[in-house]
Amino acid sequence: MVEYENLDDMGQGYDLASQQKDGIAYTLGRHTNDHITSFYANSPSGFFVENGWGGRLIDPVTWEPHETKVGPSFWGHDRLYLPEEERRSFVDMRLKAAADGLRSPPMVDCPWLYELRGRG
Repeated sequence: MVEYENLDDMGQGYDLASQQKDGIAYTLGRHTNDHITSFYANSPSGFFVENGWGGRLIDPVTWEPHETKVGPSFWGHDRLYLPEEERRSFVDMRLKAAADGLRSPPMVDCPWLYELRGRG
């Protein structure tokens, strides 16, 4: 996975990858576990590379692990490499997440965020 500091960098990468035949493996979407907005590109070597922005930051002192049971994505991440019938269950999970009103928490500015990223 490559995480960009700027949403536009990730979005421009999506534009570039989508210009290639079969360049996109998973469409733009947002994960339920790490809250990253990302897409997966097909690499020339045949594996997927996740490209993302805005991943969840945790405070290691207060973090409490938990299990996510609502599916891999709030929205998007359609698996273009799968046949339509195999993609349906993922679509259904995303539609249920939307119907249930699931959202990631808003991104807020935290003083320790800059320290974690070495800009304090």
